[in-house]
Order: sequence, then C-alpha cells, then structure tokens
Amino acid sequence: MREQDNILEMRAIYKLFPGVKALDKVDFSVKRGEVNCLIGANGAGKSTLMKILSGAYVEDKGEIIFDGNELKSHGTLERKKQGISVIYQELSLVNELDVGENVFINNYPRKRTGAIDWKDVYAKTREIAEQLNLKIDVKAKVKSLNIGQRQLTEIMKALASNAKLIVMDEPSSTLSKNEFETLLKVIADLKSRGITIIYISHHLDELFIVGDRITVLRDGKFVVCKPVNELNEDMLVEYMTGAKLSQIHKEEVEVNLLSDQVVLELKGMCNHKVSDINFKLHKGEVLGFYGLVGAGRTEVLRSIFGVDSYTKGDIILNGEKVRFKNTQEAIKHKIGLVPENRKAQGLVLILPVWENMSMVALKRFIKNRLISYRQTEAACLDYKKKLNIKTPSIKTVTKNLSGGNQQKVILAKWLMQDCDILLIDEPTQGIDVMAKEELYKIIRMLSEQGKSVIVVSSELEELLRICDNISVMYDGKQIMTTTKANFNPDKILQISVTGGTHDERK
Repeated sequence: MREQDNILEMRAIYKLFPGVKALDKVDFSVKRGEVNCLIGANGAGKSTLMKILSGAYVEDKGEIIFDGNELKSHGTLERKKQGISVIYQELSLVNELDVGENVFINNYPRKRTGAIDWKDVYAKTREIAEQLNLKIDVKAKVKSLNIGQRQLTEIMKALASNAKLIVMDEPSSTLSKNEFETLLKVIADLKSRGITIIYISHHLDELFIVGDRITVLRDGKFVVCKPVNELNEDMLVEYMTGAKLSQIHKEEVEVNLLSDQVVLELKGMCNHKVSDINFKLHKGEVLGFYGLVGAGRTEVLRSIFGVDSYTKGDIILNGEKVRFKNTQEAIKHKIGLVPENRKAQGLVLILPVWENMSMVALKRFIKNRLISYRQTEAACLDYKKKLNIKTPSIKTVTKNLSGGNQQKVILAKWLMQDCDILLIDEPTQGIDVMAKEELYKIIRMLSEQGKSVIVVSSELEELLRICDNISVMYDGKQIMTTTKANFNPDKILQISVTGGTHDERK
C-alpha cells in the first residue's frame, strides 16, 4: 500500500502512564474514505491511541501524519481544525440546547455585526440532515431525543466542523435494531463522500457489516490489520486474546435446581413506565430481563432499589412488604444496584479504586470514629484478588481502569457491603469478550454462594448463558417468563420485538 493512499498514519506511538505501558510502538494507518474497525480487549490501548489522535493526550514517542502533514500541535480544538472529530461513547451534547445549537456549538455562523446568525444555524443544520437523509427536528431539545437521534446529532456536529476523519467509539452500544440500520446508512453515505471512519466496537459480528478492514491491538501493541473478507469471529478472538474461542467457551451450561426460598417478590408493581410486573426471585437464582431499549427493564430495577417511586402493587422482601423511600433504605436491606451507566452512576471516577470499593461499606471499618485504613486496605486487596481486578494498585484512579475492571470494582463495592440481592443493569456493555467471560463466572459464583441476582441485558446470548429464568418485556409490560429448560431464543426475540399474541406467550 502506498503512503499516499493513507489519510492517517500513526507511527511507532509510545505512551507510558505511571505503572502502565499503555502503547508500545504502535503503528496504525487508515486509508482515505474507508471504515477501519479498531478492536482489542479492554486495556489493549484503543482509547489511549484515539485520545492521542484527538489531541487529548500527548504521545511520548512517535509521529502522526494526517492528510499529508505531520501533526505537531496538540489539543482537541486544534485537531478538530485539522479535520479530526471523535464521537465518544459518552456523548458530548448539551441536553438543554436544541439540535442546531449543539451541531454548531463553539462554531456558530455570525452576522457582520458579530451576532450569531440563528437563521443560518438552522438552515445549515437542515442542510446537513438532508445530506444524510435524516428526519430530525433541528429545533428540538436534545433531552427530548432518543439515543439514536443523539448519536446522529453528534455525527452532524462532526460534519459541521468539516471533519475529514470521524472516530466512532461504541456507536451501536445502546441503539435499537432500527437505529443501527439508520447508522449503517449514514456511514455508507459518509464513505461515498470520501469521509474516513475509525469504528470501535466490542460487537464482533457488526464489524463485518460496517468495516472494510479490521485492526487489532493487544496489550498496547499492534497485532494485525486485514480486510474483513480475510477474517472471521474466531480469528478475531484469537488475535485479541491469544486464546481460541473453543477454549473460552469450554464449560457446559447446566440447569440449576432453584431453592424454594423466595427472597424477593413483586406483585402487580406499576410505575411511570411499567405496569403489572409480577415475579418471584429465589435464593441463589439469576433472573434475566430482556427486551428492546425503552421496554421498561431499567425502570423495574430502579423502583426495587428505591430510586423511583411506584404507584401500585407490592414489593415483598423475605416475606415482608417493603416500600423504600430512597436508595439508603434498599442498601440497609442488603440490596445493591450495578447501574447501566457505570461511569456516571456507579463510580466516582476521580477517586482511587479502594475508595470506590469501600464507600458503601465504610461503616464496617470505623472504630472510635476513626477509619481503620489497614482493615479497609486488606478488604479491598481481598476483593481485588477474588474478582481478578486488573489494576497496578488499589490506589490507582478508577477512571484509568478498563471498562470490565471498572465493572468489577462496582461489584466489589456491593459484595463488601454483603448484599444478598444484586440488581445488575447491562453488565457487559462496552467490555471485551474475555472480560465478559470473567463477569459471567462471577455472577454464577455469586449464585452458588446463595446470592440472588437480577440481570437486565440487551444481549440475549448472555442471558441465555447465565440465567435460570428470563422475563421478556415489551412496551412497559412483562410479556413472558421462561425457564432455562424451555429457553427458545427465536421465540424470545420475536416476542420482544412484536409483543406476541396470547398463544405465543405461553
């Protein structure tokens, strides 16, 4: 491949953080107008490489050639001027502003007087939307948009800044099937206009739909870059992990006999989003909730945990009716919640690992009004070992951990509190195949220890693997519950999309 075919070349990029070699002489190139999928296990160096490209980080060694010029100046605004735009998994939109305001934020068209030309703002936003064949109200507040529309607003924002290369970090992680199909059309349109895309995703199957080539990193090093037609999922797993897929999935899933002891029961529970929710959770059971985004799964967990009130029905905990006014009451009753958005709701990212682990159970370590740091450290090190949390130290700032290890820190927080019931929302969102396997084993281990777990997931395959029972939700209603012995993936998928008929739900 000739160098002039590449819009981007990152040569021998080296980056060292305290105690961690994040990137070790990584070479990464992207052809003009292609979709290059960048993948790797959590901690492989993908995010660090892209932050260096965006100007958020400065490389320790190496050089970056973009559009024929070496990039020497740093800073995200400077890189945007060069034509590099990054759409992160946590979208950077301002909810209280409308679509047009977000698309041109920090880049508003001006009148001769210097005032913002709002007529031009909305006209140009409509023009970009029309170019992408998008139907979107350019004056709608971002907070009123669904996640797919917000993702597309970010893409429009990148185009408004005349981006030549767009990095998409986990763009499909929270999208419905229809929203993903819209994203595919937009990506195809961007390619046809010569815009280059770096696409990051943990969903291996979609890489073969989206990508032209796939680049794999492992442990901060470049492994391979090949056209998609020369690869398959098994090969990608082996490149990412060094282990064959057959070795990873070596254990057989068995049907477990459930205890007769019911630890949690919902009878006809209704809130602002769901109606007539009924189930019994047994000691040691893993109960799954499946459905499309917006079906009401998360809202069930939030009412159980005391985040949202419920308008009707009963919650019965260990045989007694309860009505938690807040999350503190739920925690006192040994219930813990691992939220969908771990970074915003589950962790304090600027705090070290040990503080995130111990913050709920801190009273355990207080004697004579003083915290026993020796006992706290011992407990944190114990859970670091038990859950195989990969971190240089428990004093490492939590934001520097990979997604899978951040998720383990949240689990450690609730286990340290000795919770009997764990509510886990999207346990493996945005984490790699090996970290997923570790989390599955942890959940089954908790079940074997007598803990009861409710898992909400958009990935049916993982619910089929780890759950004893699965409840299917559609449009705020609990449509069907099925046992492991009767799991039927096709039927579950069909009912989650259509709501099913009465006969189909049986």
